Amino acid sequence: MKFILYFGHVNIDIILRVTKLPGIGESTEVIEVKERIGGTAYNAYKSLKALNVPTDIFTVVGEDFTETLEGHIIRGEKTPRCWIANDGIEQMAFVYQGIWKHSDKLRFDLSNLEKYHYIHFSTGNPRFYISIAREARKLGKEIAFDPSQEIHYIYDASLFKELLSLSSMFFCNEKEYEKAQQLAFDILKEKIIIRTEGEKGASLYLPYKGWMHFPAYPSKVVDTTGAGDSFRAGFYAALYRGYAMEDAVKYGNLVASKVVSSENTYYQGRWEDLS
Repeated sequence: MKFILYFGHVNIDIILRVTKLPGIGESTEVIEVKERIGGTAYNAYKSLKALNVPTDIFTVVGEDFTETLEGHIIRGEKTPRCWIANDGIEQMAFVYQGIWKHSDKLRFDLSNLEKYHYIHFSTGNPRFYISIAREARKLGKEIAFDPSQEIHYIYDASLFKELLSLSSMFFCNEKEYEKAQQLAFDILKEKIIIRTEGEKGASLYLPYKGWMHFPAYPSKVVDTTGAGDSFRAGFYAALYRGYAMEDAVKYGNLVASKVVSSENTYYQGRWEDLS
């Protein structure tokens, strides 16, 4: 049995290094333009592989994507794209979803769920994810819900509540947590919550213990792109090795600190390098 099946985006990222993030109606200077493979699931998947966690990915790519990924791959006409503006600390993104938007074009053999302990839903199609989560719940799988920035523009209250109800864990950052409270406060307080908090570190909520905060590890910040995805990989790598949730958050912070101190969007070291 593999440890985790990670659902979500693989994108062609066009990264714009800017002097500052603009407001509505404003312009800003672009200092540098880079193009690379990214996406919530891609960064986490690559980090998990580096950390030697048995992992598969479910994603959508186009015929223009040639890298080999282990898991369940749907081919569309064009790989999704994400334009990311980053000032070195904060970022904003614009996403072309491709066929992710069309649940009737997404296919997954539900019998494959038996192969995994954790099912992680990151960015993607909510209705498609709900259909899979229902079956995963019946099978007793651990389900993590991680809508990321899509909580603000893809999920309505009904879709959010349904997928959250089917999950045991919820991943978010501070802004996403505020939105989640607006959408489903009563359900949220019953779940395990892992909340990343940038340079402050991360917090863990356990229904039977309440909130616990874990500070970030000191690092010289070069680029924050992929930090949250890599945090998740560090978190799961610790769970895979039998660590408690509290320790898993610490490892998530540690992996994130390694990523933000480089220009990489995912962790490229080994588990042994974290000791």
